[in-house]
Amino acid sequence: MKLPNEIEGYLASKNFSENTRSNYYYDLISMYHFLEDKVVSEESLELYKHQLSKLSASAQRRKISSANQYLLYLYQNQKIDHFYKIDQIAQKEKKQAHSYRPMIKEFPEFYGPMTCPGQFLALLILEFGLNFAEIQKLKWENFNWKFKYLTVEKSGIKRVLPIREKFAMRVKAISNADELFSKSRQFLYTELKKFTHYSSKEIREQYILHQVKAGKTIYELSALLGLSTTTTLEKYYR
Repeated sequence: MKLPNEIEGYLASKNFSENTRSNYYYDLISMYHFLEDKVVSEESLELYKHQLSKLSASAQRRKISSANQYLLYLYQNQKIDHFYKIDQIAQKEKKQAHSYRPMIKEFPEFYGPMTCPGQFLALLILEFGLNFAEIQKLKWENFNWKFKYLTVEKSGIKRVLPIREKFAMRVKAISNADELFSKSRQFLYTELKKFTHYSSKEIREQYILHQVKAGKTIYELSALLGLSTTTTLEKYYR
């Protein structure tokens, strides 16, 4: 039998965020199109697995995991009459030099008494992974100090990010944040540079590294950052 297209039903049965749902849909629709003119079997699934071998190790694992979850759903819902499972691709041992392993930093100097706009910017990037474009769209009302969360909207999608007490106790007394948020990108860049020699990109990468260390999956981290795909994050999961 051919592989049924029950992707929408499968995704509807899961409590996925919009970003995670989008990532699963992309993986599953790719598999469906590959198998569309083939009979679903151990052999055709092995062919699908083989064509994934050109991808990064993390992408291979993700796509095979997505495929296996979908195949289980089809079997449990009697859409296919046999339970198929694709084995993960055995990875060749790579030389350490090829691994992307930046060091995690703690930045204790960021958490001293608030002294300048650049320090506030550094904390926004380190605590929430925001870029300058997202910071410029913030409003002070986006910070809910009672329930400790920050709402960020990007391309019509709202993200709700937890606020740590470590951050709240240093910045919630600020009274003119909206004035800073309204400034130009160049102004924000200059103010950050006055406070630290680390760039916004370097600080944002530290946010990513800390989330990976905390056990966030690539899909969860993608959702936290408001990314439409996981491509730019794959190097952190190899």
